[in-house]
Amino acid sequence: MGYRKIVIIGENNLCRSFMAEVTLKGLIKKKNITDIEVISRGLVVLFSEPVSPMAVEILGRHGYEIDQFRSAQLTEEDLESSDLALTMTEAQAEQVRNGFQAQTTCMSVGTFIDIEEEVPEVTEDTPEAFEKCFQSIESLMEAVADRVIGELLP
Repeated sequence: MGYRKIVIIGENNLCRSFMAEVTLKGLIKKKNITDIEVISRGLVVLFSEPVSPMAVEILGRHGYEIDQFRSAQLTEEDLESSDLALTMTEAQAEQVRNGFQAQTTCMSVGTFIDIEEEVPEVTEDTPEAFEKCFQSIESLMEAVADRVIGELLP
């Protein structure tokens, strides 16, 4: 199966899902793959707002390109136009499967790469906490990129 559009879903699209999107895009770009689109959305976004400045700083420090980004609510159209939806947690995947009609494959990042780990939350508003979260996200997104790219190859 070829995944051409992936939507990464978090709670409010201000930190983890945004960091996962930027990281996965960067990893795919480094492997010279140009025909996979990655977006991120939130389950609870009451209004669009800028993402966490500390998340932006950490990503930039690690060499990831960041476009102007504001949080966005997950919609039925996002799911219908995607081949794969990845959530930060299994509970979020269940929420998407129960709350939307689209038949898009939806699972947690951990389930997709066959591990029991979930994407950790940032528990403190410190550079160290954001760095720790980023390190975990980067490792998980490397596994996601390997699987996605591997399934594109004949």
